[in-house]
Amino acid sequence: MLSKIALLLTMLVGTLTGYVDLSVTEVQLPAFLLMSFACLLGAMHPTGAWRRALMLGLSVPVAHAIAHFTGRTLPYTVDHPASTLLALVPAFIGSYLGVGMRRLWAAQQKEQPRH
Repeated sequence: MLSKIALLLTMLVGTLTGYVDLSVTEVQLPAFLLMSFACLLGAMHPTGAWRRALMLGLSVPVAHAIAHFTGRTLPYTVDHPASTLLALVPAFIGSYLGVGMRRLWAAQQKEQPRH
């Protein structure tokens, strides 16, 4: 059940990130969103975190492909469409930061004595 929720959340926030990337002129906000959402999802459900990071990272190139095929004008120019694949970097970094935080939290919970 949790993996289905994580998949739906990944699709939702990936769509939101792709839309934001098509609407702003700088890359900082979409990169921050990718890293934040990936961190949240990685901490929420660490199993298979690489899949959600891949889905989130590919949301930007997919949004650019859809914008290209629908004729939407972007607020900036993309010289090389393959450069949108750089969105995978913050997605994977955020995802594995979330996984690491989850593991640290779980280890801390094991160490604490129960009263």
